[in-house]
Amino acid sequence: MRSHRIAALTLDEERLAADLAVSEGFAYNDSYADFVSTGLLRSTMLWNRSGSLEEDSLGDYEGSARPTPHGEALTYVSELIGRLFHTRYLKYARFMRLAGGSLYVPHRDFLELKADMVRVHLPLQTDDNVYASEENTVFRMRRGELWCLDATRTHSVGSFSDRDRVHIVCDFTADSLRQVLAFDTPDEPDIPAGNIAERPPLDDAGRKALLGLADVVDEHNYQEIQTLLIKQHFTTGISGDDVFALLKEIAAGSGRDDLLGRVTAHEEYCMVSR
Repeated sequence: MRSHRIAALTLDEERLAADLAVSEGFAYNDSYADFVSTGLLRSTMLWNRSGSLEEDSLGDYEGSARPTPHGEALTYVSELIGRLFHTRYLKYARFMRLAGGSLYVPHRDFLELKADMVRVHLPLQTDDNVYASEENTVFRMRRGELWCLDATRTHSVGSFSDRDRVHIVCDFTADSLRQVLAFDTPDEPDIPAGNIAERPPLDDAGRKALLGLADVVDEHNYQEIQTLLIKQHFTTGISGDDVFALLKEIAAGSGRDDLLGRVTAHEEYCMVSR
């Protein structure tokens, strides 16, 4: 299963605005800070195993999710979850706020879990300057569009906006997406062309310029160079995996074994072993 749009929904603007206002007062955590190269990603649980806000990470468990106090406080959002999905398959629902200008490190999810998961996003606040990616495809998930994301593939998020991106993210244990949906929708296995961002290829001169960063990279600017490469992923035709490949070439070219070890270990963590 690859990432694709499921449906475009009509949202109740007044009720959504009320829930977004309530969410401003939530206590958020930054438990996914390992995957943010620059900026801030905050999240809070709406549904999870225990119904407690203290449980802030994913894990395998038997049974269905329970609403947390934050889930109960967002009456319209909880109604949407109950109307759109068969919640007996729901394991987690999170309210996620990505600050403007933030960038995810390319990574793969569900590596720590034994069960197969189905992940669905519903953007509640975003704009066309916020992008998602899967491997070498960069696309926009627009407000009110319901998306299935294949988080087992290399993916990332890049915000070039000045406002928060707010999504509901739901994770289910199920055999298929169709099993968790509580409504009928036509199959839409591809990302619509209108959602895909056009990016020019990275030409030889551009690649040479990036690899030339080996002459200046050190422990003080390593993070900024990583961020620059992630921006290149969203603006030119390189994949999320290419970000790590280029960063390793830059580190190797610098002659700094400590930096090469750093990027190699981070790639292992993001892609393989966590």
